[in-house]
Amino acid sequence: MTDISPLAASARARFGDAGVHAIVRAGRTVHAVSLGAWVEDEEVPELLCRTGIAGWSPTVLQPTRAEVTCARCLRRLGGPSPSRQLPLFGDDQDG
Repeated sequence: MTDISPLAASARARFGDAGVHAIVRAGRTVHAVSLGAWVEDEEVPELLCRTGIAGWSPTVLQPTRAEVTCARCLRRLGGPSPSRQLPLFGDDQDG
C-alpha cells in the first residue's frame, strides 16, 4: 500500500500558520480551515464549514491570507455573517 503520510504532512504544512485560510480550486469563496481525519489515521486540512469537495484531495485547497467570506465558516467561528437575510414579507418590524 502507498504511504500517504508525506502527502498529509505537506498539506498540513501549507495551512500550518495562523491566519491561513483556503480557496477551493479557483473559487472566490474564502473558507476557514481545521484539521480533520483523512485516511489511515492521517489528519489533513479541511473546510471548517464541512462543505464537500468532489474528488476530494488535499491538493485542491489553495492557501490564502484573505479574510474568510464563507457564511457557514463565519457562523462556526462565531463571527458576523457577511450578509443579512432579507425579510420574507416586507419589513419584519411592522408586526
